[in-house]
Amino acid sequence: MKKFFFALALTLTFGSLMAQNQFFSPLNAVPVGPNGPASNKARVMAYCCPSDAIEITAGVPIGESDFQWINIPLNGINAGIINRLVVCYQVLGAGGSYISQTRLAEMSAPNSAVVKVDDATDLNSTSATCYATKAGYVVGGTTTLSLKVVLKPGDKIIIGGISVIR
Repeated sequence: MKKFFFALALTLTFGSLMAQNQFFSPLNAVPVGPNGPASNKARVMAYCCPSDAIEITAGVPIGESDFQWINIPLNGINAGIINRLVVCYQVLGAGGSYISQTRLAEMSAPNSAVVKVDDATDLNSTSATCYATKAGYVVGGTTTLSLKVVLKPGDKIIIGGISVIR
């Protein structure tokens, strides 16, 4: 009988640990410019292969002061604590392109959002890699991942899996 309860407790503990990671595809990403209006500078489209990744490109140079963001709604995050965010990415091209900022913002009222995480680490790996940033806050509204991009024409930034660690 003890073995049964130990196995049941182990199963429940393992199940709750597995439920702590939530995974997202970036396919619903939207490029935005300064202060939120749609931008014609950055382009987002599905990347092949795998087909649930995206590629971000630009026809004109996008600098740090252009404030071009890629917003990715993280639909389905319920109340609870977000401890860490993981973004998997790769920069392809001649060089000089990167993600200059990673943000998590929360919205409850339709006309404002609160930045909960703002990480200014440059993500510039030319090898496929995943970057983790600490969050440590309690969810109180809809959550959006925002990536500020700096891009040279001809380069691509590939975004793959995104995960939230609870």
